Amino acid sequence: MSSHELTVGIDLNKTQPQLCYYLKDTDSTVAASMRIGNEDVSCRDILEELELIGMNTDDEEDSARIDELEKQMAEIFRRAFATMGINEPAKQIAGMVITVPELTRPLASMIHSIYDRLGIDRNRTSMQDYKESFYYHTLYQKKELWNRNVGFFHFQGRQISFTSLSMNSATRPITFTATEGITITLKEDRKQWDEQFYSMISASLRQNMYTSIFLMGDTFDRSWAGRSVGLLCKGGRKVYVVDNLFARGACYAAREKVYTPRLRSYMYMGDDLVRSSIGMRMVIQGKETYYPLITAGVNWYEAEKVCECILDGGQELEFVLSPMDSGREFVSRMPLPGLPQRPPKMTRLQLHLAFESARTCVIQVQDLGFGDMYPSGGQIWREVMEG
Repeated sequence: MSSHELTVGIDLNKTQPQLCYYLKDTDSTVAASMRIGNEDVSCRDILEELELIGMNTDDEEDSARIDELEKQMAEIFRRAFATMGINEPAKQIAGMVITVPELTRPLASMIHSIYDRLGIDRNRTSMQDYKESFYYHTLYQKKELWNRNVGFFHFQGRQISFTSLSMNSATRPITFTATEGITITLKEDRKQWDEQFYSMISASLRQNMYTSIFLMGDTFDRSWAGRSVGLLCKGGRKVYVVDNLFARGACYAAREKVYTPRLRSYMYMGDDLVRSSIGMRMVIQGKETYYPLITAGVNWYEAEKVCECILDGGQELEFVLSPMDSGREFVSRMPLPGLPQRPPKMTRLQLHLAFESARTCVIQVQDLGFGDMYPSGGQIWREVMEG
């Protein structure tokens, strides 16, 4: 394959990871299971161990184990790509998005590590949860399929979950929200499945207007769902049984990132968006001004800032929070107990802001001192900001 020919989306899950790639020359997508040679890829052991370790990266042994798990996962990706003839991912892949059921800090860190180890520039990569992949998959369909609500029933064994995608056309850009609905478990007696699913459909769709419904999963079969299918199609709703929806949605998101966007007029308001801008009021070139640190509307796993500032007296920092859905500003103060007493403007601080979730920002501040005159005491402060 030639240089930067593919955009790739991967559904990274425990049971059966899926891959989808887009060919620009033919404007087509191809989806399949991830394989190494003739064997399907399994990531269950790695993902379950990562969950078990969780956020305990302060422990050296756990940190070393996480590093090893990240190496193993990157090697799985490398070998799976080689099976497809992608031997130089950094050169052959134009853009890539990995989607997972739910993003956590350890999982986001692992995905970043995969990209780094494959040598793919982060400007050409991203990650997202299943709901955002549902959004991209939906908006890459014909517009008449999503000019009202869109429903998605996901079958995983005997478990069925429902997600609804709704549009707010009064905003600019037009915004979309994905909302999780009810989840049921089908009984062991297959004869009861149609009645169970019928009741779930009735409770999920209610009187809301749905243009289309998507279903995914091997459990669904028209042979047992006769009455349910009739309800799904009621009122002229379009109903589609699809495969690899999440991988395809990730692939479309990768295409949006590296080629001319098709969805510039739309915005997905997902659970991973940072909802408040964070900044500080600083004196720059003799004039007090607002200095932005984190901008609302970015995904939490991409929101990070490292900078330095000079403290103009006092022993605390003030951060200005500006929520997206409010015109008001809030001030959050971070005390710095134990900071050495120095004259004003003689304390240099390094600030590091990173998010553990959409509403949890961790701020780390380090005392850098001020040259040889006021050497650093080495103090580090850590504050968790919720909002």
